[in-house]
Amino acid sequence: MEEKKVRGSGLAAIMTLYFVSMAITVVTPAMATFMEHWPDKAEYISYISTLPTLFIVIGTFLAGTIMGRKIKYRTLAIIASVIALIGGVGPAFFDSFELTLVCRAVMGFGAGLLAPLGNALIVGLYKGQKQASILGYGTLFMNAGGIVLQMLGGFLAGTGDRGWQMVFWGHALLIVAVIMSFFLPEPPKEEVVSDSGKKESMSKKIYVIAALIFLYNLFAYPIMLNMSTLFVQRNAGGPAVAATALSLYTVAGVVAGFVFGFLFKAVKRMVITLGMALCGLGFLLVFFGSSMIVMTVGLVIVGFGFSTFFPAFMAWMGMVTPPSTVAMASSLILACMNLGGFVASPYNSLLMSIFGADHFILPMILIAIVFDFAVAVIFIFTSPFKEKK
Repeated sequence: MEEKKVRGSGLAAIMTLYFVSMAITVVTPAMATFMEHWPDKAEYISYISTLPTLFIVIGTFLAGTIMGRKIKYRTLAIIASVIALIGGVGPAFFDSFELTLVCRAVMGFGAGLLAPLGNALIVGLYKGQKQASILGYGTLFMNAGGIVLQMLGGFLAGTGDRGWQMVFWGHALLIVAVIMSFFLPEPPKEEVVSDSGKKESMSKKIYVIAALIFLYNLFAYPIMLNMSTLFVQRNAGGPAVAATALSLYTVAGVVAGFVFGFLFKAVKRMVITLGMALCGLGFLLVFFGSSMIVMTVGLVIVGFGFSTFFPAFMAWMGMVTPPSTVAMASSLILACMNLGGFVASPYNSLLMSIFGADHFILPMILIAIVFDFAVAVIFIFTSPFKEKK
């Protein structure tokens, strides 16, 4: 398939999809505010943050079956953006915890429909080194969006007695996604049958990628959720210091996205090993660190590592599966990524029950370290980016 020429507005529209992909995190800084407003719902407050991830999985799977086949990418992006916008802003108009959860589910479903579009479009429109560079820029915009949206949510949550309600207006930024979706380019229509006349099927290697990203998120996500507790246990600072460290984690992801194209060109065969090894090294510093500086450096390295191996996984996807199956492949990978985040809650509870509420975090980090280094070693010998002779 030849690379299709894409206008600047089309590329900007694709990057907008990445920028708003973290929209569900707008409410993250407002958890304490929600707790104060709904004290009788304290044990369920976390679902405001976690429930959307389950519906992201559902929306992502649906997107994979219809985008580019039954519905144009542009049309799906417009519909998905509107659904996410309505669900995101909805709770600003009433005071009901139950209806808020319904709106969060709607928001998650819309975000799920949007989630695979960016990767599928880039893989369908670009090839080779250019594809790798733009996948890196996508990761950059995803992390930058996470920073901006959480800062916006934190600002709105602190605007007074109605802060718990104002925070939902942060999702109004999705209006930009609705508008920019009209400028999305359409990749060339791909044939769904092979040269032998048989229907093309998705490569089995996609399941390997999906499993790896599921396991990484399962092991890493709870560490981020418990980071403020670990900082307090180590006398390295309180929740505010932990929040700053996690923000720097995201900033490191922005930097990694910016330089990914250069890294991919320089160490193409070893890029997944590099990303996973950096994650392992970062968590190792967090594991042994006893000061705010060492732990923060560790988180920065983890952020850079994740934003190195994730776009590499997407490039790997584009190499191994037929073009007509890229949409479904992208959806499967992102669905498993979000499923890992959702399953992380019972995994967190399991470790807590085994090791106790005061000692479960260190075994959790150790498991992540072992997993990251094991995957890094495996990809030294089985690289998907071997140079052709």
